[in-house]
Amino acid sequence: MAKTKIKNKTIEQLFMELRFGPRTQRQNQLDEAEKLLRIIDPDKDYPYEFVCFKITGYRPDTHLNQPPILGQELKSDLGVFISRLSGKLEFSAAEQAEPVLTLSQMTVRFNVSEKTINRWRKRGLRARKYIFDDGKKRLGFLASDVDNFAEANKDFVAKSSGFSQLTAEQKDRILQMTAGLASVGSLTRNQIIDEVVEATGRGKETIRSILADHQKQHPGALGLVGRSARLEARDENTIYKLYRQGTEVSELTRQFDRSKGSIYRIINKRRARAILATKIKFIDSDDFVNEDTAGHILAQTDTLPETEALLNRQQEIDLFRKYNYLKYLACFGREKLKSASYYGKLLQQIEKNIAYADRIKKIIIEANLRLVISIANKHAGGGHDLKDLISEGNFSMMRAVEKFDYTRGYRFSTYASWAVAKDFARRIPAEAGRPDRHTGSDMSNIQQDMRNIDVVDVSAIEHAQRSLDHIIGNNLNEREQYIIRNHFGLDGSRVTKKSKSMKQIGDELGLSKERIRQIELGALQKLRQNLGSDEFDMLMG
Repeated sequence: MAKTKIKNKTIEQLFMELRFGPRTQRQNQLDEAEKLLRIIDPDKDYPYEFVCFKITGYRPDTHLNQPPILGQELKSDLGVFISRLSGKLEFSAAEQAEPVLTLSQMTVRFNVSEKTINRWRKRGLRARKYIFDDGKKRLGFLASDVDNFAEANKDFVAKSSGFSQLTAEQKDRILQMTAGLASVGSLTRNQIIDEVVEATGRGKETIRSILADHQKQHPGALGLVGRSARLEARDENTIYKLYRQGTEVSELTRQFDRSKGSIYRIINKRRARAILATKIKFIDSDDFVNEDTAGHILAQTDTLPETEALLNRQQEIDLFRKYNYLKYLACFGREKLKSASYYGKLLQQIEKNIAYADRIKKIIIEANLRLVISIANKHAGGGHDLKDLISEGNFSMMRAVEKFDYTRGYRFSTYASWAVAKDFARRIPAEAGRPDRHTGSDMSNIQQDMRNIDVVDVSAIEHAQRSLDHIIGNNLNEREQYIIRNHFGLDGSRVTKKSKSMKQIGDELGLSKERIRQIELGALQKLRQNLGSDEFDMLMG
């Protein structure tokens, strides 16, 4: 199957979160996703809460107000998720209790194309990625799943297997039959097509395609009854829904008997309506109105870091600048959209900017997921499930990405830490009065009421961080710096923050644990003389 993207952004975020769970948990979620795939009706809409509960076993907060997900879109996204997750779990084909068929073996067995097999997958045929004997990872199908699918879809499979290319004589017969039925004068175009389908046993879309190609070369030759004057709003909604589900415009022209131009006008009108209804907020900057600076921002959009990679300060600033500038451009384009008579290129540019901004947001979120997991671990227990906390924390971080003002020079990890902790305190009142665990013995009695923490305190934290870095570098010798930085975990970002015990540091420096403690006390005394108590407590806590 060709590499496919997950279309629904909310589902993509859910799947992204699930990739960081233990292997056993991910295997269970994979099983549940496959069960869900089998029961999805393509013509129905499904609430996000239902999808989340079916896969994970927990329900997200109702305040999220996620729009319903199209059934066809959900089936497609579930298929992509199952393929990706099974690939990461790296199942061995040889270790399965039954034979595993490859995609090529499936095409030979049923005498169909790979595209047909992928259509079967959308109808519920289970497929996972396996590692085969040659060491390569490929799509595979358990023999029992294939047999069960073939038994449950006998007619569909038989029709697919019996497909053959139309000969020139068969096409001529279809055209002659169509012209004969059209000469009667009492049948509509669709009625004529239905008659030809019944007589030839060919698919309706095959007949439509043949007639459309012939009419393009010989306009009016078949004498078919013309289309209705105007499509109803219901039909236009159906056209847009099918387009979003991946139906080609050429297919829509045949199905609704309209020109490509009219189909595109209908689609673009719905696309414009969707963009105008979307809330887009951005953090403004003077750079955005400077043509030279703005050009430089866009020139860097091809050098994004890999997802899940930790970000240094400069990468973080660049990403947030691009992210907000792209949303600024989308808002600017949306204003033009209100008075535009032709949507085509303008719509395409706005959607491109929004999609690129979403990609950057995904990179930022994935780079900080471990931060959420770390904070959730500290708040787990007392009847609070870790998975629920991680889910809540991820949504808190997503909101933090929207609100973070990169122009003030703070680190996003600091801002997100406070935002997530604040939301935990609000939703889990018992957590607000829980003593924090601090590394240094002098900090052991410090308690913080998380309900009183506000995200705007980030400026104080960042100022303290810069002050401490400066004082450590200018007032402590090399050995003292090494002990303080490693014992209190001050090196690196807050995501990768790791502290070492005094024994570990002593072993590394060839000193006793007690000697390390003495050196640390002297270094702490120097720091206290140069830092305010509030700054010192915030950083060491």
